[in-house]
Amino acid sequence: MKLHGYRKVVLALAGFASLTIGRAAEAQLPQFHPSFYASAEADTRNSQFYLLGMYVGMGGLGWSPYFNVSAYSLHYRFTSASNSDSTLSAVSPTLGIAYAGRRQGISFGGGYTWVDHEDPGAPGAEGGGSNGATASIGAYHNGSGRSPTHTQFLSNYNFGSKYFWARGRASVPFGYLGRQTSRIGAEIVGQGGGKNGRKSNSFQAGPTLEYAWTPNFRTTGVIGYKSVGGEIFTDRQPAAYFKLEGSFSP
Repeated sequence: MKLHGYRKVVLALAGFASLTIGRAAEAQLPQFHPSFYASAEADTRNSQFYLLGMYVGMGGLGWSPYFNVSAYSLHYRFTSASNSDSTLSAVSPTLGIAYAGRRQGISFGGGYTWVDHEDPGAPGAEGGGSNGATASIGAYHNGSGRSPTHTQFLSNYNFGSKYFWARGRASVPFGYLGRQTSRIGAEIVGQGGGKNGRKSNSFQAGPTLEYAWTPNFRTTGVIGYKSVGGEIFTDRQPAAYFKLEGSFSP
């Protein structure tokens, strides 16, 4: 029964994508532009999270469709004992619509997440730790002037695991104002959920350093503080975390 349901989801996503692309071609809209991104995170609680993704959107201002797909792997530990280690992996495609203004934008998406070795309360599973439909909202704003502030908000909810993830970031230019290849800022991340007695939550915050190596390639590093807890833990467990992200838009 599950396999039959998954096939319906895949066919629905494929049908929507072909319809969207067909209408875009008929209307002679701007071409689709792909972007690729990756992230690696580790903390002092022996937890690691790795993510690869691709975003395909359309250039220009106004409303337009987009497609996003990501794959992630999470290694986590409930106690200090090494035999409590667990690992899960997932693939999560999303279709949605986005609005791009001259300095701000917003997006709404819906999709599905397939998880191997399901655990609805897995701490740190950004897209959820079990199979389920997903909904996402994102927004950004770029300020003006010689030292513009950039703000960003991303969120995702997995209905299967009842798991919510959200991240907010803000940054300002750092270094030579003429080039503005570096930005410093901060991020705040909150996530949690689960069901059937398997629930967890996590909160983290830290400074960010972003560097644009080329107009198309940039990286962001974070070193911060994380607090993990919930029903599956006997008490809250603090940790330092380290994160490195990269994005490439050809």
